[in-house]
Amino acid sequence: MSATEERAPYRLNRRAFVAGSAMATTALGLRSSAPAVLAQDEAPQPGGTMRIGIIGEPPAVADAMFTTATVTNNVAQQLFEGLFAYDSKFNPQPMLVEDFTAPADGLSFQFKLRSGVKFHNGQDMTATDVVASLKRWGAINGRGKMITARLAAIEAPDPATVTMTFKQPTGILPNFLARSEAFIIPAAVAEAAGTNQLPEDQLIGTGPFQFAEHQVDQYLRFSRYDGYQARGEAPDGLAGKREPLLDAIEFVPVPDDSVRANGLLTGEYHFADTVPADLFETLSSDPSIVTLNVKPYYWYSPHFNKDRGLFTNPALRQAVQLCFSQSEAMLAGFGREDFVRFDPSVCGEETAWYSNAGTEMYDKPDAERAKALLAEGGYAGETIRWLATREYSYNFLMADYIKQQMEAIGMKVELVVSDWATLVENRAKPEAYEIFLTGHSQYSHPATQPFNDAAWPGFWTSPAKDEALNLMISETDPERLKAAIDQYTQVIWEEMPMVKCGDNFLLRGVRAEVKGYQNVPDWFFWNVGLS
Repeated sequence: MSATEERAPYRLNRRAFVAGSAMATTALGLRSSAPAVLAQDEAPQPGGTMRIGIIGEPPAVADAMFTTATVTNNVAQQLFEGLFAYDSKFNPQPMLVEDFTAPADGLSFQFKLRSGVKFHNGQDMTATDVVASLKRWGAINGRGKMITARLAAIEAPDPATVTMTFKQPTGILPNFLARSEAFIIPAAVAEAAGTNQLPEDQLIGTGPFQFAEHQVDQYLRFSRYDGYQARGEAPDGLAGKREPLLDAIEFVPVPDDSVRANGLLTGEYHFADTVPADLFETLSSDPSIVTLNVKPYYWYSPHFNKDRGLFTNPALRQAVQLCFSQSEAMLAGFGREDFVRFDPSVCGEETAWYSNAGTEMYDKPDAERAKALLAEGGYAGETIRWLATREYSYNFLMADYIKQQMEAIGMKVELVVSDWATLVENRAKPEAYEIFLTGHSQYSHPATQPFNDAAWPGFWTSPAKDEALNLMISETDPERLKAAIDQYTQVIWEEMPMVKCGDNFLLRGVRAEVKGYQNVPDWFFWNVGLS
């Protein structure tokens, strides 16, 4: 009996429990309790520079509208804010909004902005800035385009008010506006940049930190914004009070996992994202280090190029899914079973959006059926180019494992290895590849996943997907929303735009002198100080 077969009964029993308990929640939140602030014997103090070891240069530096790269998203939210922000249960809460009205029909929204909020250039934020920023978001960002396609008008009737009216019910709008890429910048900056990447000297937001300096491959430095206007509510996830205590934060590109972990041990870095799971015992046994198991975090999939080439044929996509064990791919990538979960859902079981649709297809490799599908699909030995990177160690390890299983059924696979920023650039070119692998958040509403946009790499167009997506965006009723999510998840498993392999719980490390850090999936460093 294989290791996969030995684990199968456990997975099925756990799913049965989850299926019975999933709806004992609200439609919008998590079942888990709020993540705790790290235990500390003293309050965070002002001052000092915190150094953060990250996986590499952030694509587009800090313009999260321009790219969906996770590292860019996390860096950017130190500088920028949106109308809403997610709390610790991933519900949208007001951030730059003071008050708002949202009708039951989901067709018109009015937002009253907070007064006294200033951009990093000293300019007051007004409704004109919000309108220009959201228009740019709607022009260049996949999630923004989805909202804009439903939008009838966005207007600024006075400097403190923004209205949005829709052609179709869009009750989920605050969930989209809480995404970090829906950030607000000065109108002149938004209009000048348009669909281009923001220049570094135009990274002007309202956030707790402001852009200071960027030395490529050395560091990206943000300094405290002394003019920052914080909310009054208690901190809760990304929502509530944000207080910039540190003088500066420096993001240091460190592509090698082990170098990042060693830098944490020596004190070169105060925080490391991520560190290898196989170093868990080493890091945990060091009294100067606090290890963080981030749960929920991401799920991982090889995405097929469905714009052109071999994998426009669903039979060949299904052949790949059947040629390998999804659970074994996760173990190949992450090493430790206590940091992975084997599951078909695109939302973590901690969320109210969990679905067990696709269970009958998940993690059931069948090499003979895969070979038959290759023949049915007309595969003739063509080279399959797989974009991979070593900057995320799981990315290469999972790709290499799946490559071996694909070759075992007669496919020819070439791993095209580059840094992550280059991979992100190349995956947008349909002529450049057949497969790439990436992760998506377990804690995001499924309607906000980036691959729902047909222009996102992988290029998934599907009437069935669009139908389910429209239902999810329109619905707020828990039962109808659950049915729409089940329908959407089933479409993914039937059309196989990607192969959902499993969930990962991320390991991060932080030094004990860091005070006030909150263990959340999307890291941030306001309300944080050094002893």
